[in-house]
Amino acid sequence: MTITAGVLSLVLGGSTTMSLAATAATAGTGPYTYQWYRSTTSGFTVGSGNIIAGATALTLDDTGLIPGTVYYWKVVATDTGHSNDTAEYTQLSETTTGPVLSPNQFGMTSLLGVIDLRYDFNTVSCQVDTSQATALVFGQAVKVVDSAGGIPKVIACAANSDVCAGFINFDIKSPSFPAGSQCEVSMSGNVMFLYATTAIARFAIVSLDITTIGGVRSAAGNTGDRTVGYAYDKAALGDLIRVVLNVGPQAAVV
Repeated sequence: MTITAGVLSLVLGGSTTMSLAATAATAGTGPYTYQWYRSTTSGFTVGSGNIIAGATALTLDDTGLIPGTVYYWKVVATDTGHSNDTAEYTQLSETTTGPVLSPNQFGMTSLLGVIDLRYDFNTVSCQVDTSQATALVFGQAVKVVDSAGGIPKVIACAANSDVCAGFINFDIKSPSFPAGSQCEVSMSGNVMFLYATTAIARFAIVSLDITTIGGVRSAAGNTGDRTVGYAYDKAALGDLIRVVLNVGPQAAVV
């Protein structure tokens, strides 16, 4: 009898850890074995590049994730009692929450959206445009909406090729910025802490990676990305990294 996959569900979400569960496979002969896979690409093909080593139970505490990032999980069940037939579970999509902040954490030098104040000369007040469906958060890349008069209107960058105007500054009083609210945006010349979504060498050119809020990645090999500056630090995947911003129409497309 052909094996039938179960269902994946979220048990508990967090900023760097997600607790997930899978129901058991059915309709086969059994016993069954299970293997979890994870990707940041929807509809991914399971394989050695996205396998979660050791994740062979019906529950998973997936750790080391990047805050504010959309992840996708799949499970492959194998019927060891019926010629190792397999069934692939429908992918589960969940977004990790933003970084957890302490209101009394005054020594804030390594938080998403915090700028190096020595370079804080090109920060402007902006308004979140009414066309923005979801609230923006600090560290988020934004682009300008063509509008007449008043302060600049911004919305979230929706593609890595968007002309990024800057990144929303950290504000301890406002964890998010809904449509119509005001925020401060840092533009070229500022140094801001952002998330490295790939390993990045010191002084490497970096480009947008909108799969993660505040995400940047090495521009090398990412054709069509809009560059947003260069890395002041060397970083591994998931590290906060200081980026010297160079944004706007003059930024290169790689």
